Amino acid sequence: MIRFAVSLMVFCLVLSPFARADQTLVWNNAPVPVLLPVGKEVRFIFPTDVTLQVPHSVIAKLDSLAPNQQMVYWTAKEAFDSARVIAMSHDGGSVYLIDLSASANAPSDNMRLEDPARINVGDERDAASPDRVASAPSLQDPAEIVLTRYASQTLYAPKRLMPASGDIFVQRGASIPRDFPLLRSQHGEHYYVDVVGAWRGYGRYITAVLVINQSTRPVSINPGLVQGDFTHITPQHLHLGPKGSLEDRTTLYLISSVPFMAALGGDRYGY
Repeated sequence: MIRFAVSLMVFCLVLSPFARADQTLVWNNAPVPVLLPVGKEVRFIFPTDVTLQVPHSVIAKLDSLAPNQQMVYWTAKEAFDSARVIAMSHDGGSVYLIDLSASANAPSDNMRLEDPARINVGDERDAASPDRVASAPSLQDPAEIVLTRYASQTLYAPKRLMPASGDIFVQRGASIPRDFPLLRSQHGEHYYVDVVGAWRGYGRYITAVLVINQSTRPVSINPGLVQGDFTHITPQHLHLGPKGSLEDRTTLYLISSVPFMAALGGDRYGY
């Protein structure tokens, strides 16, 4: 009887990972409803590296841990109604919308979001070149994505997840003249801007600029309003709250083919 009990226990342990298989959700260009259980951790995996924007209304009700840019662990501390989470892919190709809510009776299954468009692209690439199947995905990314991911992780990730690269080096001396309007105004809004990090790698330069809304109205970040000779512009967040709110600031990642100060001097808008 004891031997049978031990065998049954081992059998259950072997099967337990399959009992917690990820629930697959499919992206079809419509908001995806995600219901979290209260007090239980749920893993959510995105189809690619993303930057998450979580509404302020649920920040205090939700614990989030992101071990990498494609995965997040959510634990709801209390029940809450549906709130829209925006996940922007780092390559700029996708924006995923998650309608997140929490309930005491929700299942605690881990979830995985699949994007058919990305699966199809990957299948075609692998079919054309079978030898590339085993290649690391990060090696296939353009240099601009690698640089932006590196800068974002350096500034936002916990210390244990700090990135390291033998191909990316810190740049010193980058700054913004106080009278230079890096981000042009559309409706009278104005900003405080300051360089918080600069690096070079792969023949390019990336500069991280802190942007703080100094206006009493919320604003949207429009990369087209950034002045300077930059080849790629990526905001950490798409919207800023009014001055003094928890959401009144973000970071802009500016990539140029010349050092930052030269990119400002080569401003296309003729400042």
